[in-house]
Amino acid sequence: MRQLTEPDRAQIMLLDSIPGIDLNAAYSILAEIGSKPHESFANANRLCSWAGLVPRNDESAGKIKSRKILHGNPYVKSILCQTAWSAVYARNSVFHDWFWRHQAKLGRKKAIIAVARKMLTLIYSMLQSGQMYDYATAVANAPSAG
Repeated sequence: MRQLTEPDRAQIMLLDSIPGIDLNAAYSILAEIGSKPHESFANANRLCSWAGLVPRNDESAGKIKSRKILHGNPYVKSILCQTAWSAVYARNSVFHDWFWRHQAKLGRKKAIIAVARKMLTLIYSMLQSGQMYDYATAVANAPSAG
């Protein structure tokens, strides 16, 4: 795997710097979204929608019928949910702080989907800018809605 991913070594190191993501998870995420997702997706919201980490728009006459998430890409969604669980138990991450503040109100499963979406948004911006994970930068750039 290391020999095959040598051209994308910088992107793998970027993803490995995020709490909750190890090398195997970084390989899986890059295999699904590519090393330059900003070339395929206009913004992070489009990437999250493709991954299936956004709620469906199932509304009729102003009445909300469903808040289930989209089907999306099952591979990237499952690996992001697994890494989100790891990230919420890492004490020095912005994901830990957000999850434990909101999980009582949203519920654990909805909160973990929100954390997975935050992680994917952070991955998109990190791969676009080329900057490593920094707690202060992640707190400043973290989206408020999940």
